[in-house]
Amino acid sequence: MKRFTAIVLVLLCAISSVVFAGGASQPSGTTGKEVLSAPGVLPITREKSYMNVFIAGDSISGPDLANNTVFTEFEALTNVHLNMNIAIEEAGEKLNLLLASGDYPEVILTGVDQMRYGVQEGILIPVNDLIEQHAPNAKVFYNRYPWIKESMTAPDGNMYGIPGIGGGVDAVSHEKVSYKLWFNTQWLNNLGLSAPTTTEEFRTVLRAFKTRDPNGNGRADEIPLSGAKGTWAADPWLFLFNAFGYWDESLVVLRNGTYTPLANQDYLRDAISYVKSLYDEGLIDPAAFTQTMEQMAVIGNNPGDIIMGAFTSGHIAMGLDISDVERSKQYTTLLPLKGPGGYQAIPFADTRAYPINPSFSITDKCKNPALAIKWADAFSTEYWMVRSYLGIKGRDWDYADPGTFAGDGVTPARFKQLVNIGYSGGSGNTDRYEGFKILGLERHPGDLTQFMGDIYDPVNYLARLTQETVKFQPYAAVRDHIPPLVYDVDASNRLGQIQPPIVDYVNTAIVEFITGNRVLNDAAWNTYKQDLDRLGYPEMVQIMQTAYNKKYK
Repeated sequence: MKRFTAIVLVLLCAISSVVFAGGASQPSGTTGKEVLSAPGVLPITREKSYMNVFIAGDSISGPDLANNTVFTEFEALTNVHLNMNIAIEEAGEKLNLLLASGDYPEVILTGVDQMRYGVQEGILIPVNDLIEQHAPNAKVFYNRYPWIKESMTAPDGNMYGIPGIGGGVDAVSHEKVSYKLWFNTQWLNNLGLSAPTTTEEFRTVLRAFKTRDPNGNGRADEIPLSGAKGTWAADPWLFLFNAFGYWDESLVVLRNGTYTPLANQDYLRDAISYVKSLYDEGLIDPAAFTQTMEQMAVIGNNPGDIIMGAFTSGHIAMGLDISDVERSKQYTTLLPLKGPGGYQAIPFADTRAYPINPSFSITDKCKNPALAIKWADAFSTEYWMVRSYLGIKGRDWDYADPGTFAGDGVTPARFKQLVNIGYSGGSGNTDRYEGFKILGLERHPGDLTQFMGDIYDPVNYLARLTQETVKFQPYAAVRDHIPPLVYDVDASNRLGQIQPPIVDYVNTAIVEFITGNRVLNDAAWNTYKQDLDRLGYPEMVQIMQTAYNKKYK
């Protein structure tokens, strides 16, 4: 998303979420004297070489990332050892502190702002010539997908890294639709109800979930609808707002080449009013506006009787333990609801809507940038993407059986899992590290993995999610292809100043309107829109429009 040892005292304040691995007893990094192999030839160096890196980990695999067999095997292949500075939480903030200190690593293995730290401050070095001379895999990828190369090119004509296309360029994955609502179909059957198709039918179902004892235990313990804050698409209003008009957390939509603001539209007020009415009836869990994903999952995994009728989240395992197959199979996605105005759609991600920021970049501290780019390029292969995601070939995965298909039932399979490695990062299996992929496959390995057996088996979880997502394709909201935007330095800085406060204000106001902490009347709505103007919302939209016009018109 100048900095690495000079701010140790600062980082010690957050030592629980930052891990330093492999660097204390190792040489301090590249020397500039390493003898390198020819392009595409391994090992990269004859003698063991060292490279200081900042890497974003996760709570499962992150603490032991230096011993992850993906990296130890890759080290044996390349002869390059990584001295890792691992950030487990708030990686972007930790990285910005490092880059602000002046004492930062040679390589960054996470997203970083190339406009600020490349074009403006010169901390990131251009990689155009390095790719041309030393990175045959990246060259092939860019030749196949020139629009990705274009999106990675800053206004000064330079690329300051290579992207992480972990989801795949051509992927039809569950990430296409973030705003999902999962509901209990067994409860519907118990009550003799059908799946709702309109907002008012949905209200009727929630009322029944609350009052008609759908779990049959004789107690009023049911929570009709829950959600969570600060995690992927679990805010309880995101799905429901899209029954009233297009709603996206970016707060803008592009149609006919024009960026339109969303947060000041009158249909948003109608959407808020609807969700507020559900809240006022006690049909939405009050905790949904404050609780974490883990707290939501406690409700979903309540021992004994099921008590959660529906919940919002990007994927179902955020609210349920999918290893509890009997419970998990009771839930499915609700298709987009038709609102009172007849609108019925959902944002469906555009394949080409990739950010321009790199996931691998080299800083000016690196004494041998050619070594660094060769290391990244060697990792940018089909095998290492599959290896990092599925584990060890022959033990965790193998190539698919002839004539089989992936989880969507259409795409020919290329791989098959031999064991269940768990969806969220390994379940203790240190062979899987999903947080770092560079180019690799055109599609995510999960979208190319052979589907076998029960769709509710955790080993087939990605297939289940893909099939759930395919159902949304007929409801994809109408909008233009949303391209990556390239901002000049002043525009980037200004956008960085005004956009976060605007997003925070909108989300806070939505919660306050829904929960009654802010009255939803004409005066309050007008004040809300005036506050958006004061914070620079029209300017934010215009900055995006100007960047779009400059590059695409």
